[in-house]
Amino acid sequence: MLGDEADLVGICDLADKYDAMVMVDDSHATGFLGPTGRGSVDKQGVIDRVDVITSTMGKALGGASGGFTTGHKEIIDILRQRSRPYLFSNTLAPPIVVGALTALDILQTRPELRERLHANTAHFRSKMNELGFNIVPGDHPIVPIMIGDEKKNVALAQAVNARGVFVVAFSFPVVPRGEARIRESRCRRRTRESSSTAPSPCSRRPDASRVVIS
Repeated sequence: MLGDEADLVGICDLADKYDAMVMVDDSHATGFLGPTGRGSVDKQGVIDRVDVITSTMGKALGGASGGFTTGHKEIIDILRQRSRPYLFSNTLAPPIVVGALTALDILQTRPELRERLHANTAHFRSKMNELGFNIVPGDHPIVPIMIGDEKKNVALAQAVNARGVFVVAFSFPVVPRGEARIRESRCRRRTRESSSTAPSPCSRRPDASRVVIS
């Protein structure tokens, strides 16, 4: 929800100290974070220190459904026999599997796609900060624009959507009361020019929402 990252290095250090195992759900990082796009574990250099990684094929990998669990062979062997979601779920449709495998191939051969995504993200975050909006710091393509008031949040999202930019308003109970936000997700397909147009409806500060952040 915030586009932030856990301190995986610190968590792994604690796991080493107390002889614990580490599992990471990297659904909001697989495909675009890290030097090779393998997620936050790749970005923070702890792939070899994490025991189990779960993720989805329904976000950056472009699939409609499905997910995966990866880890040490001994753990995966046990999960194949004991994991109830695995045992009692229907098999993924072959086209989804082929699409996910193709996406993984693209990740390994087209690093410029990730570079473009991160450039678009940095540009958008910079422009929104210049406009005075409260953006949670970071470099994640999920960009939460903190509004606070639920009614203002919904009104602003509706006004921005009406002007041709799709955004989603998140309010209580999805997020804590008083922490309503608009969540914008960057895309690598945008050019620098099209990314510059996204903040412009916000810069007009729609009268309906009366959101002015100084």
